[in-house]
Amino acid sequence: MNNFQKITQSPEVLGAFLASLLVADGPWDIAFERNFCAGCGQVSCDDGNRCHYEAQRNNPTWWLKLEVADDASEQSR
Repeated sequence: MNNFQKITQSPEVLGAFLASLLVADGPWDIAFERNFCAGCGQVSCDDGNRCHYEAQRNNPTWWLKLEVADDASEQSR
C-alpha cells in the first residue's frame, strides 16, 4: 500500500489527513463560511460563542461528501 492508497481509503480517512495539514484556509473552510456562516447571525464563534454547525466547522470530511457542481466555475470555489 502506498501513501495515496492509505489516505484515500475513505472520506473519513482523507478528511482526517486534510484536517491535520496546517493551512490558513482550505476549500472546506470557504465552503463552510458560504454554506453556514452567511445566514447564521452570530458575529463570531471564536470568542466563546458556540458554533451551531460545530460538526462541520474545521472538518473537511463533510466537504469531501458534497456533490460537485456540473459548472466548472463552481468546482473551483
